[in-house]
Order: sequence, then structure tokens, then C-alpha cells
Amino acid sequence: MTLYPPILPRFPRSTRARSSPMRTHSPRRSMSHPASRAILIMITGNPEIPFRYHVILHAPTAMFDHARDIPVTYLNKAQTYTITVVDSRPPVAPAQLVQYRTRIGIAFEELTHRSNPALCWQLWHDARGGSDAERRGSSPCAVELVALKGCGLETPDPMWHLESASFNQFCVSWTSSGMAHSAECRILVRFHFLSTDFTQSKGVKGVPVRLCAKTERILSPECPPEGETEAEICYCRVKVFRDHGAERKLANDVAHIQKSIDRVEKQIARADYHGGAPGKKQKRRSVARGPTPNDPTRSMSRSPSVSTPGDLYKVLYDLQQLFSSPLSVSVFSLPGDEQDDPDQLASITLGNHPPSSPDGMDVRSDTYHDGPTEDGLPGRPSRSPVQRPFSITPGKASAADPAPVACFYVQIQKNRRSSAYYHAMYLAQRTIRDLALQLSKLARIDLRGIVRLVHVKRMGLSIIVDDDVIQHLPEGQDMIASFVEIPAVNRDMRCRPRFEVRLTY
Repeated sequence: MTLYPPILPRFPRSTRARSSPMRTHSPRRSMSHPASRAILIMITGNPEIPFRYHVILHAPTAMFDHARDIPVTYLNKAQTYTITVVDSRPPVAPAQLVQYRTRIGIAFEELTHRSNPALCWQLWHDARGGSDAERRGSSPCAVELVALKGCGLETPDPMWHLESASFNQFCVSWTSSGMAHSAECRILVRFHFLSTDFTQSKGVKGVPVRLCAKTERILSPECPPEGETEAEICYCRVKVFRDHGAERKLANDVAHIQKSIDRVEKQIARADYHGGAPGKKQKRRSVARGPTPNDPTRSMSRSPSVSTPGDLYKVLYDLQQLFSSPLSVSVFSLPGDEQDDPDQLASITLGNHPPSSPDGMDVRSDTYHDGPTEDGLPGRPSRSPVQRPFSITPGKASAADPAPVACFYVQIQKNRRSSAYYHAMYLAQRTIRDLALQLSKLARIDLRGIVRLVHVKRMGLSIIVDDDVIQHLPEGQDMIASFVEIPAVNRDMRCRPRFEVRLTY
């Protein structure tokens, strides 16, 4: 007979939901995942730590299964966070101050994004990064080093000096205080992107990215090297949300796990009622539908199908353990490779024109086919992102390909058939002509066939679209463009088809 741990006592839902996201994890279970073992070592202070430089983001992780999942941290866009870098093995009684260099950068997690990071960053720049930079009055910046504020003015931290910076990484040099156990630097950062900015598809879930750190000791000619001096690259996984989306996502995870616990408890009650054997309804329903690696809370609440009360008790125990799984801080516990090196990330540059492939089709980094046609069917196959030559070096845009001033997301409806996806539509000018031109390209019709554009409000009111209407369209507006064919007046079948485009948003 298999014995399972006793069921944890039930707590009031309001108390558990309010306190669980910020609870400090106390390791009690065996941890089989390499990343989980690294986290356990760093939290418990074991001297056999895999990294010399301890890098910590002071933000709690989301709930995760320590045996199967790698933790992810939810962050808010434009909010300031603290990163600390500590040398765990500083030189003993150094003759002079010890200098270090730390680089912080953003790399991608998905394989399709890692194969063409330049294209992903160009999508971010065209959809959000460029316009956000204009509002801030600065250059496009995905990760920003924040200076301390003194007397109402931003002043650099005396412990570090900014050496270089680009839109996706920055480099600082810092100096220890000379004491053997205080080689530490505190860095304040802000993020100006969302996890959904790196694809042209609308309505998709955001993907985690890698917050990378590379730290090394700076050797001076007067000071001979002592011990290890190699640079270390490590990272943690983060997701960036708008406004207070991080707090909302944490609360949603707690609510989801609570619902899963309630569902399992009802199944246990039914099994006990039937004398220890699940009823027919219980056999048809299963607690799980397969793991989802990008959402650990869903992965745990959808564990493999259960058939005995003992399995139900084990699932319930695992679900309850999730409430104590969040870590109070996010440790850079995963070793990075060459693509995670901030020095390599600095070589990526941004252009001033929307991404396009040589044949004029839309380029998408997360698929191996060109976008679907207006009827939702897949287009012709294209080369993989690795095989596509793509360069976004500044100054390559010509007069015929000006920089976009706005981006909208459009779903095409034509011949009573709707596209299955939204398309990103870039305007070089906020004019009726440019809007009609881009719509004709998406619908694959002659521009001269568009007679007029009409905005159809939800209440049925129709408004003629002109330049003034387009000027006031918010950036990133999603809309449905219905192409309604206008019958020919002279019944001449050779006449070009004419359309009225009805925009609904």
C-alpha cells in the first residue's frame, strides 16, 4: 500500500490568496531539476555554488513546480527594479580597490526568436518601442539603467560608472569598498517592452525572455591576477506586463490553483461517497489535459489522469505545495551561452523601417510560412528565419520606403470569409490614401477598386473615414476590415470590382 503525505489544512481563501504570492520558499522537498538545485544552493548559501558572482533580481517569482519547471518572474513595464551583483570569492586583503564589469541585457527564450533576434527587436521598435521613446523624449530603449535621485536630480551611483549602452543592454564598471566581504554592486533597471511585442500575431500569449548578466573582474597592470578572472554569464526568465499586470497575473495564478484544489476535493468527496472507488462521472473527468511548460500553474493543475483515490490525494498535495513555491527573489541561476552574451546582444542594431522580406511578403519570426491569406488559408511556404538574409542597419531606408508613423492590427473579411489572424499594418502617413493602400495589399485587390472607407460603430452608425479620423486613431488599434462589393451600375462584367471597406473597431 502506497502512503502519501497528509493533506495540509484548509485556510480561508482570502487569507491564502493575499499572502501566498509573497511567501518565502522554504526548501523541504527533493529537487531533481538542475535549475531548481541551483536555486536551492543559492538560497541556502551552500559554498559549492556553481557561480562565483551571485546576481539577484529583487522581485518574487511566480508559483512553479520545483521538480519540473524553471521559475519565471512577472515584471511591470516602466517600473524600477533592483539587481544586486555580489562577488562570493573576492580577493583577500587586496592592495587596492578591486574593479568589476557587469553587463545586463535581454535575450530571447524561444528558439524561433533566438534564430533571428534582430527581426524580433524590429517588430518591437515599429509597434511600440519607437513611439514610446518619442513620448519619453529619448532614443528607443528596451532595458534602461536608472540613476539614483538626489535633491530631485538624477545622479550616478558613486559605486558604478556607465561604460556603454544600447537599446537592449548596458555595461557598468563598479568598485568594491576594499573590504573582503563587501564586493557588491546595486543596479536599478527599468524595462520598456512587453512580452507580446515580438510577434505580429495579435491575441497571442506573451513569451518569457532571458534577463542576462555577464560579470568579470577588471585586471589592472599594477595588480596581478588572483584566482579566477573569467567572465560568467547567467540569466533568469522574466515576463513583462503593462501597468500592474504582474500583480494581476500572480492573483490569477492563485485563483486558478484554488479552483483546481476545489475541483480535486470534490472528486475525493465523490470517491469517498462511493466507497473508495470513483464513480462513472469521475472516470470520465480527469484533472489534467497535459502540461503547458510556459505556465507552470496550469501544468500542475492539469497533472496526468487519475483513477484511484490515492492519486487524487497526491494531486491535491502537489497543488497545495504550489502556494509555498514562490521564491522571495529571482536568482540568475541558469548558465547562459554565446547568444546570451550581452556583448553579442550589443551588436544588434535597429533600423528605421518595418521588416520586410526580399519578395515583399510579411516576415514572421515564429513561423516557417508566410502569413495566411485573407480567407485564413496558409500562404505559400517560405524559407526559415535562419536562411533569410535580414539586416536592419540604420540608414538603409530609401525615399520609397519611409519610416512608419503608426501601426494598426487588421482582420480582413472578404467574400463573407474572415481571416483567421490579425495582420500588422504600418502607415507611412496618417492619410486616407495610405490606409487604403495598405488595406488593398492585405486584401490583394487593386487600390483603384476601393471606392470609400466607412467606420461602422457598434450601434450601427456609419461615418465616412477621412484624414482627420485617421489622425485620431490610437496607436495599435485593432479593427475588422470588411470588403463589401458594390454592384456595377452599367452591368458591364468587364468593369473592375469596386469595394466599400467597412472598418469596425
